[in-house]
Amino acid sequence: MNRRVLRTALTAAALFGGIALVAASLVIPALLLLQADDRTLDRWSQIGQAVSPVGVFFSGIAFIGITLTLFLQRRELHNQREELTIAREEQQRSSEIALRQLHTDLIKMAIDDPELREVWPQLVPGVEETKKDHYCNLILNLQKVAYETGTIELEELRGALAYLMSSPDMYLFWEKARTARANVTSGDEAEDFFTTEIDRAFTAASPQPPQSLMRLLRRAVAQWRAGRHGRR
Repeated sequence: MNRRVLRTALTAAALFGGIALVAASLVIPALLLLQADDRTLDRWSQIGQAVSPVGVFFSGIAFIGITLTLFLQRRELHNQREELTIAREEQQRSSEIALRQLHTDLIKMAIDDPELREVWPQLVPGVEETKKDHYCNLILNLQKVAYETGTIELEELRGALAYLMSSPDMYLFWEKARTARANVTSGDEAEDFFTTEIDRAFTAASPQPPQSLMRLLRRAVAQWRAGRHGRR
């Protein structure tokens, strides 16, 4: 703010100085002409010819002052445009974050209430969604917001997505959701970029497949028998 005030003061001083010089070069000769006789005028003419370089010097200073004023004004306008652009980008980013927070709240409501969960369309026709699916969606949205707000860099985002895709539940969620998400967000540069990054992590991932119910039952029975033999 102090630098802006200083620039404004210098611009005003240069402008008024140039105007004063131009006014003086017009007023002073006019006053002399009104009060002088022929002899005095002849004398002043000779003096004027002798000091004419001084007039050229002051004219040059006035021209430089006007040029400097125009330059400073142009720079000030450029800075103002940059500030307006930054403010507009910040406002747009804040609005997007607010919308994502609203989206997060809606998903939370769907997680807590099965009836509200039915309002959301299925990711894959005929495949029932679970609380885990909505929770996985929240986690991915968190990564996107963190990257877009500059909290994490691109390499950190990729590392986080690679880690998340090591989870069987996250892997299965994206396997179901990737087509639907691509159809919904197609054409949005930021969304397309984030979808591409998730797909990159998804393609590179090789999580352990979720165990079937029969395998879980067999393991539970084996653990129960082992514990029973141990007590004997």
